[in-house]
Amino acid sequence: MRSLIAIQEGQITLDQIKELEAMLRQHYAQHIGPHKLTVLWNVAATHHTITDREWSRSSNVTMEVPDGLPEDQRQHFLETLDRSWRKVTGQHPDQTSFGAFDQSRYREIFKANFERFSAYGRISFLTKTLTRAMLSKARHGVMITQFNQ
Repeated sequence: MRSLIAIQEGQITLDQIKELEAMLRQHYAQHIGPHKLTVLWNVAATHHTITDREWSRSSNVTMEVPDGLPEDQRQHFLETLDRSWRKVTGQHPDQTSFGAFDQSRYREIFKANFERFSAYGRISFLTKTLTRAMLSKARHGVMITQFNQ
């Protein structure tokens, strides 16, 4: 299972990122199941995103869940995750967005986005992303990449 988290540069400290990732894994295991969860943090440079006509301070968290996960289980998981996330970051509810998508749908979206690249583009994208993510994992213990790199 995968999770992609988009945040703004300088919004969340490295220690908070580690705490949030541990919390996400704990809630995922508790509410969804013991599936292996790969978490990738994607950081947008300061003043590159806008929310409600102001420079963004929002967090967007998406993840795969097993197909057919009951709605009440999905909702409880997302609400618990939202409360825990905001407790760590101090963000307002309007600054957070959480999505738990069926695995088959998540794969369709990923595949459709990936198919927009040429064969060379796919190799280049994967090489750059995975290299940066692995270097970050070795240095910081979490996989962090940056938009526009």
